Amino acid sequence: MDVLPFCEKEKLDRAFPFLARGTPRPNFWFPLHWHIQVEMLYILQGRLDVTVNGKTREGRQGDIVIVDTGLIHGFSNPGPGTDIWLYQFGLEIFSDALAEVQTGELSPVFRRKPLVTRRDDGLLHARLEQLLLDMFAEYRRKDEGFRLAIISKLYEVAVIFLREIPAEPCLPGEQLKRKNSHERLERIFSFIKRNLTNPNLSLEMAAENVCLNKYYFSHFLKERTGQSFYEHLSRARLQRAERSLIESETPVTEIAYNCGFNSITAFNRLFKAYTGATPSVYRAGRMSLSGREEGEGRIFPITAIFD
Repeated sequence: MDVLPFCEKEKLDRAFPFLARGTPRPNFWFPLHWHIQVEMLYILQGRLDVTVNGKTREGRQGDIVIVDTGLIHGFSNPGPGTDIWLYQFGLEIFSDALAEVQTGELSPVFRRKPLVTRRDDGLLHARLEQLLLDMFAEYRRKDEGFRLAIISKLYEVAVIFLREIPAEPCLPGEQLKRKNSHERLERIFSFIKRNLTNPNLSLEMAAENVCLNKYYFSHFLKERTGQSFYEHLSRARLQRAERSLIESETPVTEIAYNCGFNSITAFNRLFKAYTGATPSVYRAGRMSLSGREEGEGRIFPITAIFD
């Protein structure tokens, strides 16, 4: 199935909407996207740039990134040897306490502090870090009662955010504005998806499709995603190319042109910049891992966790 740009479709167990996984790839990067789950990222070692809702910060070893449901986010420019853990959970895990977690007139709980660091947050960081370590251990061991143990720790995380991180009042109309913004982004991304293979696809064409002035279009996209139109277009094309490299034996040159690149040199350069390997080397690495259990290898496709 083709990938809908930016909308991650991870399906969690309805009875236990939680997952945790280790570093999915070397030189880990992940294109801008959003999903209905809350996501937390713990940087075991190294560094990378973290973009949440159009703002980019540097994440360093030990930092904890929290991304609330519906926020556009992505990870890029990793340092050598960067190693991370990813967690996702659905808000429904809080059951009857869900309303308190979402707190209607105040900023949602998991939107209050997107980055928690040792250097700035001291005891708060230490408490959250220990909970993340404990949850990861429970999830991997799967001892009897591990689901209850993880749920209890998620409740502790929510209580820490509720009581120790100041909330801000929601501005009038903010929820409606956010909904309209997401709908506009969906239209933009859907248009790009439909025209991804067109090497002449331009900012002007995309702006006209959503009835926006190209200058406002550029400002809106940059503000909401932290990326320009052409940055997003390149990453969407690379994502499709990566899937083709993994799932087919199509020659690299043909994949490049099928994904909208009009220069094999540019394709090779961009692909290596984002994945750390040329397309041919990346494909060979995936083939060498084909007999291993998923997650054992260090190369893991970004498209593998999408529908």
